[in-house]
Amino acid sequence: YGQTSPAFIRIGNGIQHHDNGGMCVRTIACLPALTGQWLVRGGGAIKGNKGFLEHNKSALQRPDLLADKNTRVINMNELGKALLEANPPVKSLFVYTSNPAIVAPDGNKVRQGLAREDLFTVVHDLFLTETARYADIVLPATSSYENMDFYTSYWHHYIQLQKPVLAPYGESKSNTELFRLLAAAMGYDEPAFRDSDEEMIRQALQGHGNPHLEGIDFETLAERNFMKAKVDSYFAGRLATPSGKIELYSQAMADRGYPALPTYTPLLTDDAYPYRFIPGPNHNFLNSTFSNNDKHVKMEKIPRLHMNSADALAAGIADGDTVRVWNERGECELVVSVGENVLPGVVVSQGLWADAPQAKHYVNALTPDRVADMGGGATFFSGRVDVVKLAK
Repeated sequence: YGQTSPAFIRIGNGIQHHDNGGMCVRTIACLPALTGQWLVRGGGAIKGNKGFLEHNKSALQRPDLLADKNTRVINMNELGKALLEANPPVKSLFVYTSNPAIVAPDGNKVRQGLAREDLFTVVHDLFLTETARYADIVLPATSSYENMDFYTSYWHHYIQLQKPVLAPYGESKSNTELFRLLAAAMGYDEPAFRDSDEEMIRQALQGHGNPHLEGIDFETLAERNFMKAKVDSYFAGRLATPSGKIELYSQAMADRGYPALPTYTPLLTDDAYPYRFIPGPNHNFLNSTFSNNDKHVKMEKIPRLHMNSADALAAGIADGDTVRVWNERGECELVVSVGENVLPGVVVSQGLWADAPQAKHYVNALTPDRVADMGGGATFFSGRVDVVKLAK
């Protein structure tokens, strides 16, 4: 890498799911500075380029409305802990655009919390998800085909206006329409609760201070349906750091309690299980989305656990065996795929599969609910497990 030019690093999306994920990404991002590749065409490193399409999020999220308020904020990665241990206790839960009974870490703890008799739960969803089965009230949601919205990307440079192509089915409502109706029913009459979807998109495309969105407004976007950001192919100017330079030593990091220099921090070893467990995604689901669709399930076939040949041989496990994967948080049963596609000491599952009768493939029963070193992210990939062959 040090002697190749141009040399480009695509920083993947799995790294941050470890205890030391933030520092790992920061360290990798510094490598092009050491090699001089950050100013070489075709060189450098990238985690994502959504900044080209950065819009006015404050106009949508309205953090000013929470000013001087003591509103409690709970990290979703610690949802199980919050539902079982928070003081004062969480008494109500409103779930939309998520399925925490499948996707949240330390899932048995999450489900135990969702099952509390004194927890009032409302779920707004397009499907009767695993989480919806715990709800006191289930509200029907619209699909993207029935809503007006706008989409940006982590990677390409286009912003797209989504226009509804279907009328809402039955009594289903979009997230924003539901919130408008709730606000009106509860007597909140502030203007922010009456903004239409079109008005909110207009607000997002104004006052953003992003030169790459110059010339993109609602009228033009509505006419063209999609538009491309103005993107320079070569960096020129000041970096968005306090010094305007690349900061291998970061005083801002030090001020926030982090090491000022890129620093190796080993993963936590808080348990003695022999295998690092990586519950990765698969090709045919998107988190838990599509896992209830017969076509996608048939393409993915069955939940599997990938295991290194040397580990399998030592454990007396053969390709195609059903195994119990377990730790102190829970267990699941998966069919083993033995090979060289994973490292020794590591086992990898793929996909968040929907609950099914007699199925035991709930992989987030095994994942820790610790948060990563930076940003409060999840540590899905830092858990450890044991694997044993099940008798036929």
